[in-house]
Amino acid sequence: MIDSHCHVEMQDFESDFCAMVERMGENGVTHAISIGSLAQDERIEKTIDIVDSYDFIYTTLGVHPKSPYADFDNIMKLFESYYSNSSEKIIAVGEIGLDYFFNGEVRGDITEIKNMQKKLFKFQIEIALAHRLPIIVHVRDAYDDALDILRGYVESHGGFSGGVIHCFSADDLNIATEFIKLGFFISFSANITYKKNDNIRLTAKNIPSEKILVETDSPYLAPQVFRGKRNEPSYVRFVLQEIARLKGVEQKTLDDITVQNTVNLFSIGGVDGFYPAVAYKIRNSVYVNLTNKCTNRCSFCPKYQDDKDNFNVKGYNLRLKKEPLVHEVITSIFHYYDFDEVVFCGLGEPTLKIEELKATARAIKDKDGGKIQVRLDTDGLANAIYNRNIARELSGLVDSVSVSLNAHNSNFYNEVCFPNINKKKVDAYSAILDFIRESKKYIGKVTATAVDLPGLDVSHTRKIAEKLGVEFKLRRYNNVG
Repeated sequence: MIDSHCHVEMQDFESDFCAMVERMGENGVTHAISIGSLAQDERIEKTIDIVDSYDFIYTTLGVHPKSPYADFDNIMKLFESYYSNSSEKIIAVGEIGLDYFFNGEVRGDITEIKNMQKKLFKFQIEIALAHRLPIIVHVRDAYDDALDILRGYVESHGGFSGGVIHCFSADDLNIATEFIKLGFFISFSANITYKKNDNIRLTAKNIPSEKILVETDSPYLAPQVFRGKRNEPSYVRFVLQEIARLKGVEQKTLDDITVQNTVNLFSIGGVDGFYPAVAYKIRNSVYVNLTNKCTNRCSFCPKYQDDKDNFNVKGYNLRLKKEPLVHEVITSIFHYYDFDEVVFCGLGEPTLKIEELKATARAIKDKDGGKIQVRLDTDGLANAIYNRNIARELSGLVDSVSVSLNAHNSNFYNEVCFPNINKKKVDAYSAILDFIRESKKYIGKVTATAVDLPGLDVSHTRKIAEKLGVEFKLRRYNNVG
């Protein structure tokens, strides 16, 4: 288990910190993320000291919306100072967000307070974007404004480097769904165990497990069995137990998924048996990210657009810290459950790791008796790269292949995809057509795809696919995943 959000630097843990850490291990909590606040008098030095002393505790940097902080320049200076010294242990910007719960205690004009919170929220989102870090978002009684702000950044930047709505407490499943559409994970704390919180339980039951994180928010929000007492990271097990009960799955199954989710979101290395950015689930398919290397430098790829170096796909940060080994890929795939397809895709060309691809596909077929379908999404240049018939080698391992044709002729393909293989005096477009023919022969189910780029002759591209005897699919520009 991972406690994805706690505050162990607080004075509540001063008297028994070492014992609290021991209880984490005794109860199977291997890692924790203790939130680091840059606001005045909020013990950031203590936080950094803790994460420097314990390799399994990570932290973040941010200013809570209720913190009395108006000096944005100082926030930036503090962030840069701490991040430059501890970047490996600082894994997100947070917690940041909006909190309109005032409980009758308001000093000043409410409209001005809300506007200042929005300004602070946006300022810290910009920091996260600049450093390609995920964000941890605190929202209370401010869901409409939070959604509007986050939608704006998704529209202008194509998404974040991941993010989570922490300690979700809205009483409407649709709100969680809207955050998920923007690519966010939803994190639940022990308030899900409180007797009156049926709506939170309804949300946890109905959203996809692959978008869930678990946390304690300790020392706050102790689970029902300890209500009124101090919370601590070892109690995250009660959150996991409750969500597993609601979903009707084994606790170990949900544990694997939420740990993988946390590892993926924060790109945490060193969690035994879990590997960031390797496998991620969308709907009923598990996608596999074998490599970030590409044969092409496509103009529409988020990695290369506007120098943003964006590895975000549907809220998953697919920047690999290292290329995975076969056993790491297989393990990552089967941390998930309830899927019927594995897709070799990611943000890189999977056939550049052809032996790993074949070994993984073979293991999938052996493990599940062929029930799980295997699909390859490819640029179609593998035969030309290896100078052998890769399509034939994939026969019996891959059930379908989607080939990125992306053009109506060779000239247009070269203009939008910039294929490196042309340097070997190979016409990339002709090589793709040949790969489609061979895939039709040896794999059978083939789809030629194209992104609806300006200048693309869609009708002619569709006719090329029809002439080759394969399906054609037009994909939306700037809609990855």
